[in-house]
Amino acid sequence: MASTPNDSLDKPKSPSDMNSSTEPILLIANFIFLIGSLVAALSYSLPMLIAGRAVQGLGGGGIITLVEISVGDMFSQRERGLFYGIYGAVWAFATAVGPIIGGAFTEYVSWRWCFYFNLPFDGLSLIITFLFLHIHNPKTPLIAGLKAIDWIGSLLIVGATLMFLLGLDFGGVTYPWKSVTVICLILFGLVTYAIFGIYERFAKYPIIPRRIFGNVSLVSTFGVVFCHGACFIAPVFFLPLYFQSVLGASPILSGVWLLPLAISFTASGIIMGIVIQRTGKYLWIIRGTMALLTLAIGIMILFGADRNWGKIVVFQILLAWGIGANMQTLVICVQALVAPEDIGVATGTLNFIRNLATANSVVFGQVVFQGVLHRHYGDLVNAGIPRDIVSRLLNGGAIGGSDLSSTFTPPQLAIYQVAVADALSKMWILYTGICFLGLVISFGIQKKELMTSHETTKTGLEAEEAKRQKNLSARAKTEAHAINGVKAEDA
Repeated sequence: MASTPNDSLDKPKSPSDMNSSTEPILLIANFIFLIGSLVAALSYSLPMLIAGRAVQGLGGGGIITLVEISVGDMFSQRERGLFYGIYGAVWAFATAVGPIIGGAFTEYVSWRWCFYFNLPFDGLSLIITFLFLHIHNPKTPLIAGLKAIDWIGSLLIVGATLMFLLGLDFGGVTYPWKSVTVICLILFGLVTYAIFGIYERFAKYPIIPRRIFGNVSLVSTFGVVFCHGACFIAPVFFLPLYFQSVLGASPILSGVWLLPLAISFTASGIIMGIVIQRTGKYLWIIRGTMALLTLAIGIMILFGADRNWGKIVVFQILLAWGIGANMQTLVICVQALVAPEDIGVATGTLNFIRNLATANSVVFGQVVFQGVLHRHYGDLVNAGIPRDIVSRLLNGGAIGGSDLSSTFTPPQLAIYQVAVADALSKMWILYTGICFLGLVISFGIQKKELMTSHETTKTGLEAEEAKRQKNLSARAKTEAHAINGVKAEDA
């Protein structure tokens, strides 16, 4: 949750635009992530653990966005395909081994080592970044840069995002969906988003300039990013639930069963990166992989309570290609559709939309899952499962309820597994529809040839002011043409 609003602030009119290059801001984000890991590892209470995870989220959101911006700053559009493919492969590998290592630590050592484990790698990353990453630094005076930051816009978007996501997170778990707390958080979050949009029209250096959404092709790309983000997180979140609650796998084993997804994810990112570098074309990848993702998630509707290894492996491979091939291709597409000086703000906006989609996606998926599971209340009670256990399962316990089902008799467990499989099957229908919507939206993206030349993007307050004056001049010319057109019609 903490990483979502942070993605909107990492580059657009932030200190990295106003004061310096991406390099020092990336170092700061890395250091924040390290501190968050240490706080979480040393936590002695739940609030302290949550605080550590929040700090991790702030740093992690910055790292993801700033790495993508750095690649855009250093390489041509064609070259970015390869390097984004490598970046995606590293990310996929970490995603694959992370749950396995974390599960092993939790089961055999201590959950604290899930956070201690980050420290040496993050420390090494800090050293490597400091020694080897060198990007243009305008050396804007600190005070001047801080004054130019859109602090009000930053506060509005952070507040809106936190209220909206907290409302979704609390709904149906901490508070009922109809409670005043949930309704107010969601409503005030949406209202604050609207206020943010209005305010940004008049801000001198807006966080997200209006021109970013003035291009139909770019807006369509952001729409695909939202649909893709909503769908890619679903298998990552709900497949372990299927493996554990329906197929009876342990947490560690469920991580192992996800390896076909992770390995294929890694391969798809690298291969598509090479293809983009060689051909300079990306549009067919976006449309083709959205079609493949729609098919793959649609097929998952057929997942039942039976253990079929063919389906488990093949469907994960299809999923991985539908997910992995588009993770960085969409970044390349967005960066190709904007001016070089807007790469930072466009990339930050993309990651903000993607993270917002993943947060909403998990909540809506849980709502559908719990709603369908409620229909099996009678079956579960008739099987002899105590009513209080059934109530806990139907009110959020089934999402992480492997412990609740550990005392079931074999007949009870079989009925429970059928109920969970049915709920997941109906849930996949929602995600299939979202994927198909993304496929349709992708036809609004225009074809553009990727350039092989590269020009270093200058940042800093002077560059930002020059950009602002250029946009004001273009807007004045547009308005003048409109006025002259009206006068000509009147004459």
